[in-house]
Amino acid sequence: MTAATRPAVLVTGGGSGIGEGIARVLADRGWQVAVNDLDAEAAAAVASQVGGVAVPGDVEVPGLVDEAVARCGGRLDGLVNNAGVILRSPLAAVTLEDVDRTLGVNLRAPMLLSRDALPHLARTGGAVVNLASMTAESPQLGGGAYSASKAGLVAFTRQAAIEWGELGVRVNAVAPGMVRSAMAGAYADPTLAEGRRRLVPAGRIGTPEEVGTVVAFLLSRDAAYVSGETILVDGALAHALVRSIPQAP
Repeated sequence: MTAATRPAVLVTGGGSGIGEGIARVLADRGWQVAVNDLDAEAAAAVASQVGGVAVPGDVEVPGLVDEAVARCGGRLDGLVNNAGVILRSPLAAVTLEDVDRTLGVNLRAPMLLSRDALPHLARTGGAVVNLASMTAESPQLGGGAYSASKAGLVAFTRQAAIEWGELGVRVNAVAPGMVRSAMAGAYADPTLAEGRRRLVPAGRIGTPEEVGTVVAFLLSRDAAYVSGETILVDGALAHALVRSIPQAP
């Protein structure tokens, strides 16, 4: 399969963490990966390692999709809206700048990138996968506007699915739980990491590549009749609240 015939996918925030794991899984499965990241060196490093192309830059700056399409030989078969930020703050202290940045990267950018990708995806019968979070349903204390931004992303996923289905474009989301990544710095503390691990029914913290395999499924023809869905990738953590409720002896 030549570069011209390989399906092409743009992965935002692909220079580290979950995005890097997604890029690696997709490359292993035959995708030509355009790796975007705000860190140009990180984007270039991952792109080189997976045989893809680097498309560095801020996801809020117009033109990213066009550049990725040009770098991938004029085609686009998939878009993975993975780039995200979390600016920790109690809601009572959240600033306008925090809200603008969080919603800008986590919600506005995926909406506009998906809109820009739509004509290309309609031509190839492609798909969009948005990276939401289990916090869209189970808010995280001190997460500022993060949970709200991810809940909005889930709603956008459903809206786009019903509007773009007639064009042959599917839109789904993946909601990771606790995953070892650059954004989740808590795992550097062994005690904290162990405490978190014990909360997960699966008995361990997930990996970026395990998120990547679900993304790969949603982009593939195996998921041809799946659209508008959000799949939790959390080892059943979101369903484990009952384990924290004191029980009678």
